[in-house]
Amino acid sequence: MAGFTCDIVTPVAKLVSEEATLVVVPGVEGEMGFLKGHAPLVSVLADGEARMTAADGQVKHYALQGGYVEVGDDKVIILADRALPSAEIDVAQVRERLSAIEAELSELSEDIVRKTTLTADKAWCEVQLKVAKAA
Repeated sequence: MAGFTCDIVTPVAKLVSEEATLVVVPGVEGEMGFLKGHAPLVSVLADGEARMTAADGQVKHYALQGGYVEVGDDKVIILADRALPSAEIDVAQVRERLSAIEAELSELSEDIVRKTTLTADKAWCEVQLKVAKAA
């Protein structure tokens, strides 16, 4: 089956640009899957797992946090706030970071917590652990 290009881009760098036959992303209303020739679309992403079936049939898993997906002209572009291949997730390190964040959150008032990125950082750790477990 002929494929299409899938790019995963973060504010830091282009993480992936390769040929795919299927891309599945976490949308705010559920998962969305894209094949070659999908109608043009722009949608908001939820935190979660993206799966990409490469042209060779290998399924690759990525942890995503926030962002958008754009589909059009035989290309899927995932613009994520944060993204990481499942193979690069260090579960022990993520668990350690999550424990530290939870300890810090327990010591702060709700007002102060709203002024930090700790809630988003906690969610990012949780997404990475979920994706590492599923991959």
